[in-house]
Amino acid sequence: MRDPHPTRTLQMPSPAPQLRRIELECIELEVLAGPQAGMRRRLSLPTVRLGSSPDNDVVLTDPTVSRCHAEIRSTPNGLLLRDLGSTNGTYCDDVRVVEAYLAPDMVCALASTRLRVRRVLDSRPYQPGDEPGLGGLVGATPPMRELYGLLKAIAPTPTTVLIRGESGSGKEVVARTLHELSGRGGPLVVFDASVTDPEMVRNDLFGHVKGAFTGAQAPRDGAFRRAHGGTLFIDEIGELPPELQPRLLRALESREVVPVGSDRPVKVDVRVIAATHRDLEAMVREQRFRADLLFRLSVITVPVPPLRAIRADIPLLVQSFAQRLGLRAKVSPAALAVLAAHDWPGNVRELRNVLERAAVLCRGSLIEPTDLGMPALPMPAAAADAVGAPAGAGPAPRAPAMASDADPAAAVQQLDAAQLKFLERRMIEEALARNGHNKAAAARELGISLSTLKRRVSRYGL
Repeated sequence: MRDPHPTRTLQMPSPAPQLRRIELECIELEVLAGPQAGMRRRLSLPTVRLGSSPDNDVVLTDPTVSRCHAEIRSTPNGLLLRDLGSTNGTYCDDVRVVEAYLAPDMVCALASTRLRVRRVLDSRPYQPGDEPGLGGLVGATPPMRELYGLLKAIAPTPTTVLIRGESGSGKEVVARTLHELSGRGGPLVVFDASVTDPEMVRNDLFGHVKGAFTGAQAPRDGAFRRAHGGTLFIDEIGELPPELQPRLLRALESREVVPVGSDRPVKVDVRVIAATHRDLEAMVREQRFRADLLFRLSVITVPVPPLRAIRADIPLLVQSFAQRLGLRAKVSPAALAVLAAHDWPGNVRELRNVLERAAVLCRGSLIEPTDLGMPALPMPAAAADAVGAPAGAGPAPRAPAMASDADPAAAVQQLDAAQLKFLERRMIEEALARNGHNKAAAARELGISLSTLKRRVSRYGL
């Protein structure tokens, strides 16, 4: 049985343990006969279009070739050749076809131009990074350096990327870093697929034409067209409604979208990055996610480590958040020890929220364990070394517990009503700003329901 996921990131077995290879699946074409005989092209695209028009992926100067002659699509079952209504026809082994799967090294013909087409792996070596951060990412542990090397290797390619990681681990920051390193001149557009209304998701993704439905008084581009020339980041792809998964698959393969209310496809030049915290393979087995869509999304898979796997990076992260959030208070060594010992089920997002809350709750210029609003745990010697404890000092002493350890909200209740409202408003404003005023994403970050967030937004007139 054919491996449904042929593209992988592998460690190369060689004497140099730091060297890695990323293997990209490509479509390779060689012109055997015709005006461009001898031309070779290798493209890491899901679909390659051929014709005489300059907007094709492979432009053929043969006058017998139509402007949009044919396309070759990579599928789980092999390469699929499809004629696009050409005048002089598309042939496999001298038989004219409308659509056909290509055998390995099969020779096909577009009018009088003959081609050999293969599916090949383009192997690219890379090394883990040596920097303490990349783009918006912070960390110097081996898992983070491995991540940096992988991102730098794949960023310049047009291939689709699937980012996997737990909630709050920084998947959107990884997507932003990929976009920044890609060299693409267009924008990064973030789309949250967890919106529950399928029609709203379809409209937000593909846009609509004027008059498409009641209230559509003006056309709307949608996320795909807004990202033209740039990158579309689809967050929580595992939440995409099943009825919209075939539409997304067609958009990824054809690089065209059909707005709601229209029957005319619109071409888009978009690099797609998706992210999920779910087990998509299990969802495929449960028939809640399409296997062919997973195949198309996971051309390259990027794993993001949870915070508990990179505890030694916590001091760097604390320093980075303090600068970004403009925190006036510093974190004491005892508080840093508590942070390094925590399991962080909410990952980096939880760490940032704890620091922001602690900076408000602390009564001086130093954040102590009692300001963190979290259980104070004994710290293992290994963790003490990670946060810079003197050699041989042994385990750090248990930080003093606070009355609100079991209920962090009790510490917040010590504030008066005016302070509490100010804090709540500020946190909501900043969460909305960080998420591009996407309420669903901001609510998820804050750990509250979307309806609760909407009520707070209305209450504070935001």
